[in-house]
Amino acid sequence: MTVDPANEARVVAALHEWRDNRDEARAQESLAALKAVAAGDGNLFAATLECARAGVTTGEWSWALRDVFGEFRAPTGVSSAPVAVTAEAGTPLALVREKVARTAEELNAGRLRLLVGKPGLDGHSNGAEQIAVRARDAGFEVVYQGIRLTPEQIVNAALAEDVHCVGLSILSGSHAELVPDVLDRLREAGAADIPVIVGGIIPNADAAELKRAGVAAVFTPKDFGITEIIGRIVDEIRKANKLDPLEVPA
Repeated sequence: MTVDPANEARVVAALHEWRDNRDEARAQESLAALKAVAAGDGNLFAATLECARAGVTTGEWSWALRDVFGEFRAPTGVSSAPVAVTAEAGTPLALVREKVARTAEELNAGRLRLLVGKPGLDGHSNGAEQIAVRARDAGFEVVYQGIRLTPEQIVNAALAEDVHCVGLSILSGSHAELVPDVLDRLREAGAADIPVIVGGIIPNADAAELKRAGVAAVFTPKDFGITEIIGRIVDEIRKANKLDPLEVPA
């Protein structure tokens, strides 16, 4: 199943029309009142009800509360994960570690840096965290900030951390919208040379389209060899930096 972009556009247009036709002064006053109550110890129900009557959207309501309370970021399973001592048969972790180390040395980078990002509303983080942990064990410096990030946040982190690769994990079906957004923002920032890889529930036709858009590699559930994936990431980093293919002897 895919969502017709025209249907999405109609929903967005209807939302804008709703906001354009409401009593904006009343809406803003109700949001201000909501924040005032949230900042104290009063019951939020009455203020919330006035927001609804004034035509405030759920997004505006939730952002008003974020302004007061902040936003909870759940701890990830990356920092506390034990260091791996083994790897899948056929792709020993020790060999991938050597590949990472040699590539970092050739790039005079100290350590290779990988950003693992989960854009959109996808809340399933297990796969992304497995990749992040195995990359760490292979010698990468991993930047992972958890779930529900915007493409803008991901690109900003990639630039700030000067990463060698951006890995996007998407299981929500929104890859056709979110991945090109990240690619465009990297190009606009002058960082089009950073390879972007994508993993998730991605049909073959969509994977081909993402590669045409500029994605370096796409991994789906059939790609279950995690250490092998890390090795492929190193290959894409080498390719993006015009380094010769690296064969590490067994």
